[in-house]
Amino acid sequence: MENDGNLFEKKLHILSEMRKLIKLIVIIVSITLIIQSCIYEFTPQAVKLENLLVIYGMITNENGPHEITILKTKAINTKVNQPVRGAKVSIFDDKGNTVPLTEDSVGKYQTPETFAGEIGVKYKLSIELQEGKKYESDYVELLDVPDISELEAEKMTKLATGTSLESSGYQFYITTKPGTSEQKYYKWDVFEDWEFRLPYRVSSYWDGTVLYQIDPPIPYICYTRTQFNDIYISDTRNFQTNYITHFPLNFTSGSSKFQYMYGIYVRQYALSEFSYNYWYSAMENNQPDPLYSKQPYQLIGNLRCISNPKETVFGIFEASSVKSKGITAYLPALEGDYGCYGVDALTGVFPQNLMGLPPGWIAVVGLNLVFLTNEGCVFCKYNGGTGIRPDYFEVDGLKNEQ
Repeated sequence: MENDGNLFEKKLHILSEMRKLIKLIVIIVSITLIIQSCIYEFTPQAVKLENLLVIYGMITNENGPHEITILKTKAINTKVNQPVRGAKVSIFDDKGNTVPLTEDSVGKYQTPETFAGEIGVKYKLSIELQEGKKYESDYVELLDVPDISELEAEKMTKLATGTSLESSGYQFYITTKPGTSEQKYYKWDVFEDWEFRLPYRVSSYWDGTVLYQIDPPIPYICYTRTQFNDIYISDTRNFQTNYITHFPLNFTSGSSKFQYMYGIYVRQYALSEFSYNYWYSAMENNQPDPLYSKQPYQLIGNLRCISNPKETVFGIFEASSVKSKGITAYLPALEGDYGCYGVDALTGVFPQNLMGLPPGWIAVVGLNLVFLTNEGCVFCKYNGGTGIRPDYFEVDGLKNEQ
């Protein structure tokens, strides 16, 4: 009897374990099906994402030109979208005024330089394509935004991770001044500026026959500005105060950009709740560029086709006042690499030294006299820069922040 009892208990135990195993298999299969279902739903295989309109633009209270970009999407796996040419673009306000835009370059439409938006006024974007299709945005109010209280630069070292090496540099932060109770949503555009220098001091130009002295001298100290693609937004909905404190912006690791002078320049905007949710969705989906997104179907904004209400339009039209500020920061840096072709040594600048040479520039590098035929050796703009110094860069050791 004891043996029969033990055998019965063993059978019950085996049956129980089999049931657990079957239940586990069912759970695994169910999870797999759910995951696959999510993947299939997320990939818009049944939706044609080519030849769809993508529009982005913002007007501020600054003088123009303010720019509207109009593109048509291509294949989902490419970031090269088609600019829209020849559209009629206008901005209307709720006071009955109309501002026509002109096509400055392909797919870019600009307001007159004299146009500046007014705080509290509502604006609407209107577009008519060459084929006659018409689009418009909702009316958006140009919101006021408080001043920037402080930009901070904190030197730090980021530890290595599984995908990145250890990096030393600056973490930048922003603090705003108090705003009104309506000012709850913020967005920042962040730019980096750095100085670089061309090695040649150009003094004259040879046109092949006559030598001309250059006065004033061509700038050899150059400055470059680029914008970070990251989305920087925040809100004060859950704050007891109506301002932002120590909000982290970009981290810049040490590089040759710090060789002479480096800084960031921030433009601060006020957002509506709708705009904030739009950019938050873009940020969550890791899509920093609203114009060249690989998945624009997730970024439907406040624009629509009035010729065909069923047509989907992507992008957003916004209006805000703007406040700006810059800060400089310094790190020990290695010298940047600079390459320049079309450089020949000269023994002098007398006619016998120059006859037979093509048009070019006479310059000094160190103690040597050289002849330059490559514009990239002479001008900042051919190296992605300008000779205009950012206003907030330090001058004579004093910080000149805007």
